[in-house]
Amino acid sequence: MISAIVYSSATGSCEKYAKLLSASLHVPAMPLGKAPVRKDGEVIYIGWTMAGKTYGYAKAAKKLNITALVQVGMTPVSDKLREECRANNAVPADVEVFVKQGGFHMQKTAPIFRPIMKLINKSVVKKLEGRSDLSAEEKATYNMAKTGDGEPASWDVSDILAWAKRDWLDGSGKML
Repeated sequence: MISAIVYSSATGSCEKYAKLLSASLHVPAMPLGKAPVRKDGEVIYIGWTMAGKTYGYAKAAKKLNITALVQVGMTPVSDKLREECRANNAVPADVEVFVKQGGFHMQKTAPIFRPIMKLINKSVVKKLEGRSDLSAEEKATYNMAKTGDGEPASWDVSDILAWAKRDWLDGSGKML
């Protein structure tokens, strides 16, 4: 059973996802730096992505019993990203992996990462520019990359909630 939502947030998206899940699951949400070392209760960890790695996951995995990892980035969600997240972060098979699109705010990004993000954003704009068949997530990514600021196509956590609630149900569909 999920006992907490723990997150590392660079520009606020991971924190927003944590608060959405916390409110729906009725468990506390807290930044990784404030999470006590616990191996008894199950935790959902939410972290932002940089170069395929989920920030803070390795540190969190050492001190918490992580049952699900939620990686947040500005790109559209895909099964390929989930697989890459699992591989790049050495996530064990018994840990569920979710990938979510988050917002991007250049001014909130740590100064050390801004030059890198400017280069990445130029590449993203070039790749998506002129396409008329963009999905809602691709449009959000394009807008974030072009302007340096924006929100995801949606803040939907229904897939994570459905997964979490399955753990709390017995065979007849009643809460444990």
